[in-house]
Amino acid sequence: MILSSVVEAIYGGPYVLAAKRRAQSVLARPRTKPPAPPVHEGEWHKSVEGKQIAPGLTVHDVGLSVFGETRSLHDRPSSNEPIGAARQKIAHAIINGAEKWGPDRMKHASTALPIEPSEKEKRDPATHPAYESSMKAAREAYLSGHDPTNGALHFNIRPTSERSNWKGRHPISTQSGPYNNSFVTGDFPSHTAWLNTYLPDENEKRAHKR
Repeated sequence: MILSSVVEAIYGGPYVLAAKRRAQSVLARPRTKPPAPPVHEGEWHKSVEGKQIAPGLTVHDVGLSVFGETRSLHDRPSSNEPIGAARQKIAHAIINGAEKWGPDRMKHASTALPIEPSEKEKRDPATHPAYESSMKAAREAYLSGHDPTNGALHFNIRPTSERSNWKGRHPISTQSGPYNNSFVTGDFPSHTAWLNTYLPDENEKRAHKR
């Protein structure tokens, strides 16, 4: 009792001691950072798509070219991977070409032009998924630290799984498919499509990136 009275006299009584213990307990708790403010997904997508890969070519442009090349392709039960994964490989090939040739890419590895579809087209139930998938493929290819094509610069769409060198000199890198093709034309008269990417030929390997 004497010792307790002395402690109370020095430190201000039992209520003050209890308050100090509570304060020490609060200080001992691990501090957590407040949560980051939410980022609107659509705004983040626009930010990534606005990034420039080469003069005159943005991530959004890459997505538009991927869309133009693959808008008529759809998954099959027998597809070796989803069409979205194949689109990402096409996006990688376009980005690789842009990084190598800059604004001259189309002279060496031409693709569909980056033409924005109308708002009416985007609302079409068949078009909207292909558009969104192509944009996602471009964003993920741009942000990815891994290129599944191992540096492919070219790609094409073929009606069969034939794997010969493209133009006799470009070794195949990846092959995705088969997919359903809903737009049969004279240039591509097949409902079956395979997406292939191709590596640089010997001359392209020796040429330096811009």
